[in-house]
Amino acid sequence: MAAGTAFAFHAHMNGLTVSQALRHRFDSIRQTEIERLSKKLRGLSAADRQSLESITADIIRAIASVPERALAEHAPQPALDALVRLFALDAGPGPAGGHRAS
Repeated sequence: MAAGTAFAFHAHMNGLTVSQALRHRFDSIRQTEIERLSKKLRGLSAADRQSLESITADIIRAIASVPERALAEHAPQPALDALVRLFALDAGPGPAGGHRAS
């Protein structure tokens, strides 16, 4: 493994590894969308709301696991740079690029 690759895998974005930052970005989008839909979700019971939180968190874990596996295989620096750019991992908290689903 090249020295740059070892550094890249452990590179930190705002104190997090690239993998952690990616998962945080996805979860931030999930939470923002649940909040955005709060009026539509108002009728849910506490148990239904917990189920929604659990199901959407599981979806985020499943989506994030694909790039995380690639990162665990010591991704080259250009791949890490692409993830940082594509998902705005160097930006502040919140959805990347002001994401707003319809």
